[in-house]
Amino acid sequence: MEKKNIFIIGGTSGIGRALAEYYLDLGCVVGVSGRRQALLDELKRVNPTRVFTYASDIKALACADLIKSVHEDMGKIDIIIICSGIGEINASLNAGPELDTVKTNVLGFTDAAIAAYNYFERNLPKYGGQGALAGISSIASFRGSDLAPSYYASKAYVSNYLEGLRKKALKNKLNLKVCTIIPGFVDTAMAKGVGGKEGLFWVAPADKAARQIARAIAKNNAVTYITKRWRLIAWILKVLPDFVYNKI
Repeated sequence: MEKKNIFIIGGTSGIGRALAEYYLDLGCVVGVSGRRQALLDELKRVNPTRVFTYASDIKALACADLIKSVHEDMGKIDIIIICSGIGEINASLNAGPELDTVKTNVLGFTDAAIAAYNYFERNLPKYGGQGALAGISSIASFRGSDLAPSYYASKAYVSNYLEGLRKKALKNKLNLKVCTIIPGFVDTAMAKGVGGKEGLFWVAPADKAARQIARAIAKNNAVTYITKRWRLIAWILKVLPDFVYNKI
């Protein structure tokens, strides 16, 4: 893979952290944003010359300024990946976790996606080449959930929003590939929080998920399931009748 400048929004842990480490192993320059300064410092120590870190909370809705700072530090950004996301079981339907999930996974994601798309729209004509914007959705995006309603709904939003940007880039003849990443269960703290340890199967290690995501972005795949077998689950969820799904 050609060495590129990568910016990962939400790269301090989980899939985002695994992606940062994978791209660093390829020799890329990697920018990472996240809320936890200690984890950013830890990543910076891995490779001080090729890692740029930014303490930032996606809920602050300041991604345009954030991406501007990344560009000033790293130069042209080739790939932006939005990994920030939260989710947890909320069977009692407390308002706090539901609204916090929406603020992060919907409002924060939207701010990041707008900022990223506008960055490429401004800069690709100047620098040439091709850009890539990827966002992490979920297999949860295909149906609703009684245990984590806002998480499942927010991931459906992510998938549809990215499809809209993909269509927009195509109509505007912008040389930007918009990639929707749909993981099943990946061995991260968030997956265990949403699925519960007892409900996990076909769990992919984070480093394996990162490799597959990076390859999908390099191939300009519009939609990619991580791992591929989750495409079958997606199909089942789409066709499963409500009276059967509601018993699960």
